Amino acid sequence: MRNMIHVIVSKLFWGVLIHIVNDKWYAKIRYWLVMKKWGDFENPTLFTEKIQHIKLYERTPIRKLVADRIKVREYVSEKVGSEPLIPLLGSYKTMTKEAWDSLPQQFVLKANHGCGMVKIIRSKSDHSYEEIFELTETWKNTDYYKVGHEWVYKGLSREIIAEKLLTDSQGQVPKDWKFFCFDGKVKVIQEDIDRFGTQPQRRNLYDRNFKKIEAELLYPATHQPSKKPALLDEAIRVSEALSQEFNFIRVDLYITDDQIYFGELTNYPGNGFIPFQPRFWEYEIGAMLDLN
Repeated sequence: MRNMIHVIVSKLFWGVLIHIVNDKWYAKIRYWLVMKKWGDFENPTLFTEKIQHIKLYERTPIRKLVADRIKVREYVSEKVGSEPLIPLLGSYKTMTKEAWDSLPQQFVLKANHGCGMVKIIRSKSDHSYEEIFELTETWKNTDYYKVGHEWVYKGLSREIIAEKLLTDSQGQVPKDWKFFCFDGKVKVIQEDIDRFGTQPQRRNLYDRNFKKIEAELLYPATHQPSKKPALLDEAIRVSEALSQEFNFIRVDLYITDDQIYFGELTNYPGNGFIPFQPRFWEYEIGAMLDLN
């Protein structure tokens, strides 16, 4: 009976309610669907509950600023200088044929106003202008705020940006390193492996001393920890400099053999709906986030 109710509510939520409920009820219902429990967003203890609290009640201009992929570049420059910024090849209200022709053979396209709208171009000759124009127009016509009710994306400029494609010594896109920062201090490090590769994605978690945490977050961990990057300590310094004005923010970086590059600042990892497993870590990491 309970499973049947869950299925019915899920269909109703994704088919109808998502378009008409306010941000608070969206969070409440989706949290119940994912976690099989009602979340306490007023007096939260779990990490995901606290992310929902921040999303619903901490609506500060700086959180909206850092969600904007173009404006955040100035913020990064002010805090740590321009060296970590991935070279920007251009920003476009519309991806015109002239703009497409001016871009190099390899680059990355992203939408300014949301997450997941990313296209890696390894060889421009493998793509037609018409294909890319249709894709970028689809991005521009997507109101990302309505997708996940993350208020920071509401009203952001819908532009397309092109950045240099980063590659490592093997010609692959470098690993993602994500630094969970609490009151300006890195306490959890996330390593994403094969995010853009041909193998199933894996994800390792470490403490700030690079000791592997026996926990998982959406993707399975590898059996053995990775080798500590030579520039990890510098990446921690950059992350802490960028996170000083937040009770919580996730700083996403790429670390190559000789350079640290800024990816983005993430206000709400997984939109606050992806829990650490086992559940113990939801409490443990939740306790690191002081909402007072």
